[in-house]
Amino acid sequence: MADTDTTLRVRARELGVQTSYHDVRHELHHADDVALERIVEVLEADRIAAASTTRLTPPLHTDPLAPVAIAGRVTAASISVEGQAVDVVVVHGDDHDLLQVPADLPLGCHRLSFVTDRGAGESVVVVAPAAMPRSADFERTAGLFVPAYALWEADRPLPSFRHLHELARSLKSSGIDVLATLPLYSTFLDDPFDPSPYSPISRLHWNEVYLDDEGLPDAPAPVLTDHVDWRALGARRRTQLLEATRRLDADQRVHLRAFVEEHPDVADYARFLAGREAGADEHVEASHVLAQHLADQQLRAIADDPNAAALALDLPIGSHPHGYEVWADGSMFADAMSVGAPPDIFFADGQDWGFPPPLPSAMHASGQRLWRDLIARVGRHADILRIDHAMAIERLWWVPAGLPAHQGAYVHYQREEILAVIAASASAVGVTIVGEDLGTVPPEVSDAFDRWDMLGMYEEQFNLDLDPLPHIPARVVAGIRTHDMAPLAVAVDELDTVGYRARVGAAHGVEVDDTWQDMLEQMLIRLSYSDAYLVIADLDDLVGETRPHNLPGRVVPEIWRRRLNVPTSELLADPDVQRRLTLLLRR
Repeated sequence: MADTDTTLRVRARELGVQTSYHDVRHELHHADDVALERIVEVLEADRIAAASTTRLTPPLHTDPLAPVAIAGRVTAASISVEGQAVDVVVVHGDDHDLLQVPADLPLGCHRLSFVTDRGAGESVVVVAPAAMPRSADFERTAGLFVPAYALWEADRPLPSFRHLHELARSLKSSGIDVLATLPLYSTFLDDPFDPSPYSPISRLHWNEVYLDDEGLPDAPAPVLTDHVDWRALGARRRTQLLEATRRLDADQRVHLRAFVEEHPDVADYARFLAGREAGADEHVEASHVLAQHLADQQLRAIADDPNAAALALDLPIGSHPHGYEVWADGSMFADAMSVGAPPDIFFADGQDWGFPPPLPSAMHASGQRLWRDLIARVGRHADILRIDHAMAIERLWWVPAGLPAHQGAYVHYQREEILAVIAASASAVGVTIVGEDLGTVPPEVSDAFDRWDMLGMYEEQFNLDLDPLPHIPARVVAGIRTHDMAPLAVAVDELDTVGYRARVGAAHGVEVDDTWQDMLEQMLIRLSYSDAYLVIADLDDLVGETRPHNLPGRVVPEIWRRRLNVPTSELLADPDVQRRLTLLLRR
């Protein structure tokens, strides 16, 4: 079918729909009319809803040096700077008034509030840096990746933030500056049951299973095999938190109220979760508040510890369709649509990831509130944030309900506006931003990364068959692979590594045999001598693990729950692991 200029396709393009695209083989594909019709219907409604609210000024003001034009006679105006209201100079005009915001606003997103003869209004003044924030503290340093649920000790076999903290301290003492892990957000562990860290209940709230047992009421621990029993751990933690809530004294309740005042969304989140339970009372709701308070304290303890490696966390691009985000702000998400990916060399039928896409006009009308909130929250606990599937700043693959994944279409978003908000928000909380840009990346995204000097990613396992080996650029976080790829010990057997071994051996003047151990160490050396901003190794690769954490496109009981074979401290004491970590420090 040719992409002819029918009325439907013209309107789709006007609404930001990409009516055709080139796949990884550079073949042209045209969007299906049935899918386009349904997507256009949703986007039309999105625009109408966003336009129906009377606005006296645009929701975002991205040039703080220019005055903000207000329709109406302004009688009062102020801007919130670090929690304090600062008066704004008003210049009255014939057709509109101008607000001149302070010239010395700090980096960040600041709420501008005003009152006019036509009513009250607000806008978000975005003060963004010239480049995406990147800390000099991690320049040419090394990190280690391991999922938090994999960590355990013989006397404390259950996963916890405490294990994460102890590992961060151990790594720092060994010269490793960064500890990277999978998302730590809350997930459904009862009904529906979905422990995937990339389908969280909320990207603003933490997984209570990771709370340290110390300080909570005793409860029988389930017998764990080599996999985490998420359902049993979730039920156990609920029992503990309910009992802990009943035991709270007056001072503890005061602290909880203060925490909720600082984070009002926590009360909403607790109300959402309690509403899912039959017969829930105030203790149930309070137990969810307590969980978030404790999680905040324990994660802050890692972030504030000068003897601990910095945390690098992951931001999923969406959340569970039945989760908190859709419940709390359903007008921001598309009904009867889900996010996915078109067919590629790995998934011939495309992918449907199940969560709803955000609505472009609603997101803009909110001043990109979701992006601001997500980065502000994670900035309390992490120094580095990897934005999963960073192409989402440009476009997302929408799949209408009931249609196969390959029948979707790309919908575009306000790329530069989103990037400015991300850069400003991350600068305000001191977070280094990394964009996951692996796979097929639209040229618009690559160009945007260049303009914003934004860190991307490099994975050596993608390039084993290239001759010559590619130069590893400076503006990347580099590693051997991601958690979605086959472990190196498996890839060495499955891929033709003869050419790679010859090229790496020649580069370093050594002979590389075909064992995973020798391949691993030569890869670590190549990465450590590269120009990459940060190099992160996967703990599984350091020990020759062959079992994956995830199997993309497949839902099987074993994914997202595999524990380390031995206690964490024992594994880190292994001489081979110590030597391989040292290889990363040659930088």
